[in-house]
Amino acid sequence: MNDSFYLTTTLPYVNGEPHIGHALEFIQADVIARYKRNKGFTTYFNTGTDEHGLKMYQKAGEENLSPQEYVDKYSQRFKDFCKSFSISYDRFIRTTDEDHIKAAQTFWNKSLENGDIYKKAYTGLYCVGCEEFKTEKDLVDGKCPDHNKEPEEHSEENYFFKFSRYQEPLLDLYKKQSDFVKPASKLQEMISFVGGGLQDFSISRRRENLPWGISVPNDPDQVMYVWFDALVNYVTTIGYGTNEKEFEKWWPVVQLCGPDNNRFQSAMWQAMLMSAGIKPSKHILIHGMILAEDGTKMSKTIGNVVSPFELLETYGAEATRYYLISGIPTFGDSSFSHDQLEMKYKADLQNNFGNLLNRVITMINKKEVDTSESLISESFKSEVLNLKARYTEHMDSFDLFEAMKNAQKLGSYGNVYITEQEPWAKDKTEEEITETLSGLEYLLNELIELYSPVLPDACEKAKSALLKRENIILFPELEIA
Repeated sequence: MNDSFYLTTTLPYVNGEPHIGHALEFIQADVIARYKRNKGFTTYFNTGTDEHGLKMYQKAGEENLSPQEYVDKYSQRFKDFCKSFSISYDRFIRTTDEDHIKAAQTFWNKSLENGDIYKKAYTGLYCVGCEEFKTEKDLVDGKCPDHNKEPEEHSEENYFFKFSRYQEPLLDLYKKQSDFVKPASKLQEMISFVGGGLQDFSISRRRENLPWGISVPNDPDQVMYVWFDALVNYVTTIGYGTNEKEFEKWWPVVQLCGPDNNRFQSAMWQAMLMSAGIKPSKHILIHGMILAEDGTKMSKTIGNVVSPFELLETYGAEATRYYLISGIPTFGDSSFSHDQLEMKYKADLQNNFGNLLNRVITMINKKEVDTSESLISESFKSEVLNLKARYTEHMDSFDLFEAMKNAQKLGSYGNVYITEQEPWAKDKTEEEITETLSGLEYLLNELIELYSPVLPDACEKAKSALLKRENIILFPELEIA
């Protein structure tokens, strides 16, 4: 059995502050990484920032900074964000890192050697926001649907990638691995896109039009397209081109991304990998979009954006983590709700988990019993293990939302059980009390394990409290203005 597990987020552009979509993706990835580590997998978790491109160059000029000063400043914001939300990455890669620049050029040369890169003159509609040429069918009323701006017409001689060559290999990949893209609707989206025919795409710009980026090997007048260089980070970070043994240990990767990245990750990147002679990724996990409370798309212009830093200040890191995992379907779009966040915090964490922990510790201390797993009834233990098995099944298939439902059910089962068994009742024998409290202690240890990928700090405290038999306020009252 290969016990190595590698996963990565996408790399966000550093031309703005971390937003709620970044929080969702990074926290989902962190929960998966922590779960895999708990299961005994040697785990490598990659994240970082995408720092080249016209947007960065323009934004740097607006702030009177050099491009490097600008990306240094905003990359640090994402590092601070990761620290604030306990994102346990193994590497925070930056596309301005020296090893990445070398790897991107090595990757380019490999694809070039295999006959998949060529140069030609091109005129097209270019969206600065997407860092991508658009076709007319990509536009809505003549505008990019993601940025609501008309793309600019550019004419220049660029390098192109033979994407059209990989239509059948991609369709074959999707057919052979039905869970390659999750959810299934997003795989179907890719089958439809690739099946409709592929066009070669531009992978460079003239340096005079894109002054900030990685030079094309042996052609200093050309700069790699920002995302062609950025996608290579997934292989850079595990030693591509520098440490083949390390690379083989970790590859292939499980990748997380948002729905607007599906085409890049599930089709374009996979074709690039095939071109470079690298086997495809293991899975592409497409999380949904977080919508505003009224169900509309979040927009800075409208003013309905939710800031993860404001959530951090109001609710704390773990309450926010918990809501984004247990209150937002892993693979579906969902409206953000402050009311639901607060409700789940009180119901699931304060009353279900925290209250059960203290009830059990209080009764063990009061009754002065010596608990033992050997005293637990088989029916009780079976119910606990059944719920744990369902949790594990969903976690192994990366459906964190469904997994957390079973953690919640386990906490509820414990609270119902203690109420039904009444270990405080005067007519209970010492043997009955010991059996009940032994079972509840066992359940709590399992519950702490299930919650720990999502609530690492609270679960560490809960584990210590149960071991020491000390009551603790795990989830204090929310102080909301």
